[in-house]
Amino acid sequence: MAGQLEAFGYSLIDSPEEADLWLVNSCTVKSPSQSAMETLISKSRSTGKALVVAGCVPQGNKDLKELEGISIVGVQQIDRVVEVVEETLKGHEVRLLNRNTLPALDLPKVRKNKFIEIPPINVGCLGACTYCKTKHARGHLGSYTIESLVERVRTVISEGVKEFWLSSEDTGAYGNEPRTYSW
Repeated sequence: MAGQLEAFGYSLIDSPEEADLWLVNSCTVKSPSQSAMETLISKSRSTGKALVVAGCVPQGNKDLKELEGISIVGVQQIDRVVEVVEETLKGHEVRLLNRNTLPALDLPKVRKNKFIEIPPINVGCLGACTYCKTKHARGHLGSYTIESLVERVRTVISEGVKEFWLSSEDTGAYGNEPRTYSW
């Protein structure tokens, strides 16, 4: 998200007090992360700053009381974060959650380490574990093609990346999604 926003001319700053908008990326798998998100929402509301909440929490629980009146962008719409930020700054509430295609691999990025790329090999999972919120938030498994992954690796090598950490919610299920889903 940071890369997309910078590509559209937004500046990332370290001081929340100086920001025009707060963008909170959330995780629903771990309760402390959701609690931290709720604290940040309260702080943002008390400052009157515009707020967008992204990630797994709004994707998995869009009707959460803390999200009322707040713009949200789910994990399947992350490539539209600039649109959500712009509309939120205009005073509109935006709620983008659903999609039936994989997010693009070539979105602009801000790397914490310029030598490391962390490409997802797939999103979602095949499981239906009663204790886990991942499938609820991330949806059914969808794998990127080998060709698209290789293309991404080639592109970032030309940018100086030296190391790749493949990521996934369900790594062992790569390529095993049921063919009934339109990924």
